[in-house]
Amino acid sequence: MSVEKTILLTASYGGKPLEIVRDLLPKGFALVTMTTTAQEELEQAAAGADYILASGNLKISRKVLAAAAHLKMVQRLGVGLDSLDREALKEYGIPVYVNRGVNAGSVAEHALMFILASLRRLTTISANTKAGIWKKQEQGVMTRELRSQTVGIIGFGNIGKRTAALLRPFGCRVFYYDMFRADERDEERYGVKYLPLDELFARADVLSLHCPLTDETKEIICRRNLEKMKDGVVIVNTSRGGLINEEDLLSALDNGKVGHAALDVFQSEPLKNTELAEHENVICTPHIAGNTYDSFREMMRCAFESIRLFDEGRLHEIENNRIAL
Repeated sequence: MSVEKTILLTASYGGKPLEIVRDLLPKGFALVTMTTTAQEELEQAAAGADYILASGNLKISRKVLAAAAHLKMVQRLGVGLDSLDREALKEYGIPVYVNRGVNAGSVAEHALMFILASLRRLTTISANTKAGIWKKQEQGVMTRELRSQTVGIIGFGNIGKRTAALLRPFGCRVFYYDMFRADERDEERYGVKYLPLDELFARADVLSLHCPLTDETKEIICRRNLEKMKDGVVIVNTSRGGLINEEDLLSALDNGKVGHAALDVFQSEPLKNTELAEHENVICTPHIAGNTYDSFREMMRCAFESIRLFDEGRLHEIENNRIAL
């Protein structure tokens, strides 16, 4: 009789999410989930793990790896790597795989929703209408149409490309910046043009962030770069909270440099910055851009499939999702 392999999910799920996870768990594997979001619990639970399914909320740290004597592989639910100690993983010889592109459509839709909601001042006008304020013309002329805007996309990977594809039918001008410029066919396919970063800052009416958090991109939205932007610029972030210096953003919101900010991610999560949360011109969601029913189920299915294939030694079938450490 074969012994079940243990998959440690580094998240505390209940209700429908846990039901989906259990429904998709492949045969021959046992599932262990977290009861809290404490790093200490993860370090203790790691001792029994053959595989770690990393949600990104807790750190896959050197302590976790030291405790995980039987660990064969780490599978990320998403693509972000900022929760992983890559140096320690390399030293321990633990391979890492990601769910490349699996929730790109969901995040792109959320970014588009943010852009439209900001341009149409949706939250403010909805609150006014519910309060009995019926100033049709006065409120209407405070809004803008997307077709009249120049949108800048920072980061042109899977999510950046999907966002550009959704923007194209609106007829707006779309520019992008990425460390690695796309080829001409992709630029034509998505209807975008490349700009150096400073020029993108200067020309965009709307900036949508879709880049990873690295030493180069940390606090890319800061006072120095905000000063390069148009007055009233809209800032959208569905990527990582660390891309924005929140105090500089608040100052820019207060002085009108930034017209609106729509944020799904924050420097500290859950959101603790009450000034940001309560600002009239800020829309907040709780890091759910990539997390719809559809994307969550597909993300879990792909992650479990990757672990199953790895366990069966079919590494060539998942090679494209392996991360070079």
